[in-house]
Amino acid sequence: MLLCSIFSFCAMAQVQDPASPGFDIGATDSTSNQGAEGVESEQQPAAPIAKPYERIKLSVDSVTNLITYTGVIEQEESPSDSLYSRAKKWAEKQFGGKPSYQSDKRNQKLVINGYLDAYSYSNKYTKKSIGRYNFKMTVWIKEGRYRYSITNLVHEGIKGNAGEATRNYFEYYYTTTINIKGSDQTLRYADKELNKMINGFVKAMKDPVFVDEEDW
Repeated sequence: MLLCSIFSFCAMAQVQDPASPGFDIGATDSTSNQGAEGVESEQQPAAPIAKPYERIKLSVDSVTNLITYTGVIEQEESPSDSLYSRAKKWAEKQFGGKPSYQSDKRNQKLVINGYLDAYSYSNKYTKKSIGRYNFKMTVWIKEGRYRYSITNLVHEGIKGNAGEATRNYFEYYYTTTINIKGSDQTLRYADKELNKMINGFVKAMKDPVFVDEEDW
């Protein structure tokens, strides 16, 4: 009888022992379950999405499909003869002499064979020559206003020891799918130089300010 009681007690102890294989730890430890759920529900931050490269936007003539810089400037107090004379003086100073343009005084029109030195910039203090930009600039003049158009833009590279310098139209750089960023950067450099020249041209076309000595 005593031996039977001992066996009964041992059996009860084995059922209640958490370390025994038959004990369901997960069913009784609610704290452990909540921690596991918290780890599983935590979301990792999404990686930032890289923006696609945006190419420079330039004006393309709808008729010729050529990249074109153009503008109409109103100067109501300036007669056409004065504007015509100023345009010629600017062309001679900017591009070096009469051969740089063809004039049509009767129609108040100038056609200028222009160019600008081309540079690449590693920073605002350092630049490197990459040839020059050639273009055709046409100026039409009327009383109190004028219009300019710059087109046929070509990048002429530096001539090597052997062979001719490379020549690429701006339209090639603008549409190519090869070395997109490099071609686009050349257009950005050119756009900077061309706008600088245009600003200088518009400034040169303005009438000087005369001060009347009697108006004091």
